[in-house]
Amino acid sequence: MLQIGPHRLGAGQPTLVIAEIGNNHDGSMGQARALIDAAEEAGAQVVKFQTHLAEAEMLPSTPTPPHFDEPRFTFTQRMELSEEQHLALKAYAEERDLVFFSSPFSVEAVELLERVGIGAYKIASGEVSNPPLIEAVAATGKPVLMSTGMSGLDDLAPAVEILRRHGSPFGILQCQSTYPCPPELVNLRGMATLAERYDCPVGLSDHTPDVYTGVAAAALGAICVEKHFTLSRRLYGPDHHASLEPGDLAALVEGVRQVHAALGSGEKERDASLDQARRTFEMSVVTRVEVPEGATLEP
Repeated sequence: MLQIGPHRLGAGQPTLVIAEIGNNHDGSMGQARALIDAAEEAGAQVVKFQTHLAEAEMLPSTPTPPHFDEPRFTFTQRMELSEEQHLALKAYAEERDLVFFSSPFSVEAVELLERVGIGAYKIASGEVSNPPLIEAVAATGKPVLMSTGMSGLDDLAPAVEILRRHGSPFGILQCQSTYPCPPELVNLRGMATLAERYDCPVGLSDHTPDVYTGVAAAALGAICVEKHFTLSRRLYGPDHHASLEPGDLAALVEGVRQVHAALGSGEKERDASLDQARRTFEMSVVTRVEVPEGATLEP
């Protein structure tokens, strides 16, 4: 069983809702704080950022995603948060009883996050094939969630081997790195496939623009549902259009909560609260003629 902050993740536990702020702060501390506030108000338990250090992470010539115009290197530089900014945002989140953690994209980013003192890590889909990064994360011994949006089943094996060799507690998240993701590509049944192959807890990192798949994942036993989160889908940036707005996130949190309550224990016993209903609706034996009290009935 995994533990992210005070939250235990596993069979029978509530599904954790992670508000993936990612780069939707657009390099603004004010916007980052506003997103944390909105995530708290919506009822999320965790906020997740991305820790980028452009020069340690990529070449200036790194390709730009097809759905975005700004050069990726330039954009990543703008998204960089200093160690002091990470510390400030972590404190701000924790004052609101939210767990703060992040996805590093370089070994140097792991070192920064260790100085910040985060309690868990997320390995992004594009980093599953980055052994030095996974080695650095696994060496911390902290809980790890790993997305699979660009990986086939066998592609995950080297990363899982590294995590297991270091004894890192981990969970794997079914994911599809299409922004936004149509429901027919989500493959919720992939969670069961991942659990069977790698014998670990599983969840969902979801890029659909609605709440339905997240609620369904909770019903299927997801340990967590991670959704990109924004104040408005109309804002500038590569991820806003595939993110939930505050009202959507609140609906997801409520849907996941109700699913957990509705799943129940799995036992099927007589419910004492239905005694009145049974007296009203169940059949009983009656006679067609009046029978004196104490009379013996013969077949």
